[in-house]
Amino acid sequence: MDRAANGDPHAQTALGYIYYRGDGTPKDLNRAFIWFNMAAEAGDPEGECNAAYMLVHAEGTNANLEEALAMYRDAAAKGWVQAQFNLGHMYSDGLGVEQDWIQAAGWYEQAMKGGSVPACYRLGVIRETGKAGPPDPAGAAELYQRCAKVGYDKAAVRLALLYVEGRGVQRNLGMAVKHLTTAAKNNNAEAMLWLGKMSLSGEGMVKSKRNAQQWLSKAAARGNKEAGTLLDSLTEESLHR
Repeated sequence: MDRAANGDPHAQTALGYIYYRGDGTPKDLNRAFIWFNMAAEAGDPEGECNAAYMLVHAEGTNANLEEALAMYRDAAAKGWVQAQFNLGHMYSDGLGVEQDWIQAAGWYEQAMKGGSVPACYRLGVIRETGKAGPPDPAGAAELYQRCAKVGYDKAAVRLALLYVEGRGVQRNLGMAVKHLTTAAKNNNAEAMLWLGKMSLSGEGMVKSKRNAQQWLSKAAARGNKEAGTLLDSLTEESLHR
């Protein structure tokens, strides 16, 4: 507290986290923003990034996208990876700026180079879908593979679907099932949905209505609406036999 009060921006940022999370003290978003903003004014990129986030989401302060963008840009220019990622998100979603997929891809790429796995995944999606240029499923597959290797399940699912469709990679249902199973073990509902679908069709898996129902039930229990619809149709089908 003394170091923060005496103007140490790193201590101010640390104190901001304490109030933001409620670590050992009641959670207080207003105080959190004050300390993050003080650190930001002192030029601390982490403080800038955190204050900007709170300005975007109106946490502890009023929303101000223009000020948030300025903070993100300054922190990103200083190499703060989370700020680079958040700038990519601002451009991909058109938050405070005109939607610009090329800018989004550029910021995600910078964040990826700094070690951000979510940025690597989002850049893969942009390349797969052709948002910032011609679709590049092969390039997307490489990025998804990098993410999947470190346990990023959303990337594993998208990579699996590329293997199912044979886009950007040679069609390989065994590899698709492998990636889906890994993601499903980590409670990814979309992976469970696809394992249920493949069990129903017998594509890449033993055709089994029972196994399909088990996977779909797990996916539905985690909020996947498509799995719930499929499960209802299977139940209704059984009742009319």
